[in-house]
Amino acid sequence: MPTSPPSDEPLLSIDRLVTAFHTQAGRVPAVDGVSLSVAKGRTLGLVGESGCGKSVTAMSILGLVASPGRIESGSIRLATDGEPVELVGMPERRLRQIRGGKVGMIFQEPMTSLNPVFTIGDQVAEAVRLHRRVSRAEARARALEMLRLVRIGDPEQRIDEYPHQLSGGMRQRVMIAMALACEPSLVIADEPTTALDVTIQAQILELLSDLRQRLGTAILLITHDLGVVAETCDDVAVMYAGKIVEQASADELFANPLHPYTIGLLAARPESARSGAGQRLTTIPGAVPPPQHFPSGCRFHPRCSYLKEPRCSAEMPELREITPGHFVRCHEAGQLEASC
Repeated sequence: MPTSPPSDEPLLSIDRLVTAFHTQAGRVPAVDGVSLSVAKGRTLGLVGESGCGKSVTAMSILGLVASPGRIESGSIRLATDGEPVELVGMPERRLRQIRGGKVGMIFQEPMTSLNPVFTIGDQVAEAVRLHRRVSRAEARARALEMLRLVRIGDPEQRIDEYPHQLSGGMRQRVMIAMALACEPSLVIADEPTTALDVTIQAQILELLSDLRQRLGTAILLITHDLGVVAETCDDVAVMYAGKIVEQASADELFANPLHPYTIGLLAARPESARSGAGQRLTTIPGAVPPPQHFPSGCRFHPRCSYLKEPRCSAEMPELREITPGHFVRCHEAGQLEASC
């Protein structure tokens, strides 16, 4: 597990963020009151099933929520040059300076994020020229340096190749090179290994960890894979139906999960079923409810094996600190510990 010295001032601070989509079917609250912080030089894993609001949270940070979506309330503050600045409501021109310059983004599928008609060298160099006053030759030299940094073989040849000429793993390395080209203080990685085979996944995660150690970059890693979180993250926030339901250090959360959803996720890992011969994989019944049909009370209560009526179905629990640094959104969190 990677370790970094704690930081008093968070690099990224999200406070009660609400992002909703206004459609013909009505208001859809994809992110509903999310509060998070990422410390300088640390990796925070944002975990949850598909549709829980992880990627919308990332798009909200970057000001990239597409219409009909919009940030309705809350605060997103980023420490730049020692001073926190508010990103919500920031003019688009200033946000473009933040994207790539202060915050890098690694998207889930590089083939749809890279432009097929430009060489990878041109695309990395363009990211440099957008944020630094350098010549074309200097930007190309920086692009070549970044391709070497992300361990692309034969970078002098690859720099003039097009995305379709590269493997999936190489394209993802190009995306990492673009995200880090201007040495941002924060990198957001949205499911960066989903489309890759297991061997390449391990290489990409090792690369991100190594770059974080060498460059001091903080990482917000968005994933549904708890194995990835265990290998790479310092801190973990578990998201369900638009809300954070548990947050703690990675060591604490894996050793002592307190929310029924987190307990279920950990029990559903394939390695949990390997402990007994022929043991079937544990599952969480049901599915994440769509945002337009969130249940009343605790949003996990229709799937919860620890359900206590009528409180769980009627009253939304607050995110409260159960032990130092361990926050849980569950009425029964303190009583569940013994049965985990």
